[in-house]
Amino acid sequence: MAEFPAKVSTRTSSPAQGAGASVSALRPDLGFVRSSLGALMLLQLLMIFNVGATVLYITAFITCSAVVDLTSLKGTRPYNQRAAASFFACLVMIAYGASAFFSFQAWRGVGSNAATSQMAGGYA
Repeated sequence: MAEFPAKVSTRTSSPAQGAGASVSALRPDLGFVRSSLGALMLLQLLMIFNVGATVLYITAFITCSAVVDLTSLKGTRPYNQRAAASFFACLVMIAYGASAFFSFQAWRGVGSNAATSQMAGGYA
């Protein structure tokens, strides 16, 4: 224990000139984004976004289509606007749902599971 204080350095460094975050420190690591792990992470974020958007548009479609008949007469301008909004919400919901499905398929891999990918990777 006697030699412990001799091994400890007590020098401190002063901040660099122009204290603050440098621009190079704020740049994203493009090497990580280009790696397979980074691509999977971005794909998973897109998948989560698409699933969230699908859920929001499902609620918009249900809400909008439920109030079309209750709040306006058929053939009037408010009725047509609400019907068009409900139809648009349905189309966007289907598009986001399909995008989430294809993102999940890409994230999972094309018809592979852990056992086949382990065997193919080791002995192919």
